[in-house]
Amino acid sequence: MAQKFYINNLDTYTGRALFNELRNDGPDNDNPNLIYGSYIAQDSSEKLAGVKKMLKRSKPRLKRKYISECDVIIYDLHYGNPKDVLAGLDAMKKTGEDEKIFILITSLLAWDATGKKMVEKTSPPPPDAPQEVKLSRSIV
Repeated sequence: MAQKFYINNLDTYTGRALFNELRNDGPDNDNPNLIYGSYIAQDSSEKLAGVKKMLKRSKPRLKRKYISECDVIIYDLHYGNPKDVLAGLDAMKKTGEDEKIFILITSLLAWDATGKKMVEKTSPPPPDAPQEVKLSRSIV
């Protein structure tokens, strides 16, 4: 059974590698996967062979409509904008009961720009321990 895929940033290395792995539109396949995508820098309708439709950033409603119809939604934060991910999540919410797969490709370096929230917690000493307070740090 064919599935519908959305790949954000098809013009990146990761996007093209995913596209090549997911496409199954060979001559012996009667029911190929439908692949939708978008480009990172340009707003173009030019599509690769095997791509059903390229979605434009300048048309967010239409993009949300197509994303909401996809079974698998793939975002790559190495090259992308986190706001694009929020738009994808918003499109998923509108689908209601349909089960979707959301794949977010990221690394520690992609999260380096996020704020760090450190909270100091004090833990009471065990009853048989000497009277000193131990501090521990945890990230929330």
